[in-house]
Amino acid sequence: MTHVVQDGSGRKFAEYNRQAGQFKVKRAALKTLPVIDVSPFVRDSSAEERGRVARELREVCINIGFFYITGHGIPEAELDEVIEWGHRFFGLPLDEKMKLHQSLSPGKQGYVSVGGVDPYGKSVVEPDIKERFAMSRERLPDQPPGASFNTGEAVWPGPGILPGFEEAMKAHLLKRCDLARRLVRAIALSLELPEDYFDAMYRHMGGTLMYNHYPPAGTVEMKQTQWNFSPHTDYGVATLLLQDSLGGLQARNADGEWIAVPPLAGTFVVNIGDTLQMWTNDLYVSTLHRVTNASHKARISQPLFTYPHGKTLIECLPTCHSPENPPRYEPVVCEVYNQALVDQAARTGRPGLSKQTAARFRK
Repeated sequence: MTHVVQDGSGRKFAEYNRQAGQFKVKRAALKTLPVIDVSPFVRDSSAEERGRVARELREVCINIGFFYITGHGIPEAELDEVIEWGHRFFGLPLDEKMKLHQSLSPGKQGYVSVGGVDPYGKSVVEPDIKERFAMSRERLPDQPPGASFNTGEAVWPGPGILPGFEEAMKAHLLKRCDLARRLVRAIALSLELPEDYFDAMYRHMGGTLMYNHYPPAGTVEMKQTQWNFSPHTDYGVATLLLQDSLGGLQARNADGEWIAVPPLAGTFVVNIGDTLQMWTNDLYVSTLHRVTNASHKARISQPLFTYPHGKTLIECLPTCHSPENPPRYEPVVCEVYNQALVDQAARTGRPGLSKQTAARFRK
């Protein structure tokens, strides 16, 4: 059986084939990633404008789950300043960064040195060559206990150590979380759900704003089995990534080819995560990606990993299953799934891999 989905103009943008007892999605192997203007979800707009964005999102999320966004409303000058703050933070003396180490933080926020949270543990894999610094948003006044992972538990360098850093990051994090809430409205429409379908789940959203710092090429010895960021998928719903100008990010397309995701000034790179893939019953794909810094300068990136509130039950969305295409995943509590992978990453110094992600390396 073949089922063809069409947009409002009658153009095909997804094709499903029942083959060998499976309900499969036909995906295009993109060589470059599209740029999507999400401004209709940032400003006042018509239903027609928002529908256009939703259709573009649907197509790219089926094909690869990676794309750039413009029209997000955050000035390019602010994005440049966020990158510069990252260089300032990682340029601090090691002893100052170690005072903020995640092993000292009940909320698992703060600094992670090369090798992960426990670089002297018994991991059987070589760790990624990167430093990280994790931040969470502040708690909202009406937020119930335990609703959003580690919100309100960020740790910060003292004002005498890095003046202005805490204030700048808190202000930027508010803007990035607001953008994430607008983006999931577009995702809802792309899945033929009401635009406000995820609103309540994202009111008290989980979100980790993470700096990644990759040392200049050649300054740290890397074994053949090591990366700056080894191949992985993200765990949540959607990641909003800010890159510097150096490049080094790659994503794997539907043909298994690694394609470059070069920096585009003023944009965020968005990629969907495992949670959304499970929610959509494998309609949208959580794509493998990796990073190697080939530059002789230190590279900075800053993703915001986003989730619905932690107690959300992730089970197949109503528009993503049918008698011919039953749910493929057992329901799981959002924070349980995500925290297990975060803990795995802390032990190994590499990103956590779910069973379904690990299976992709065998294909």
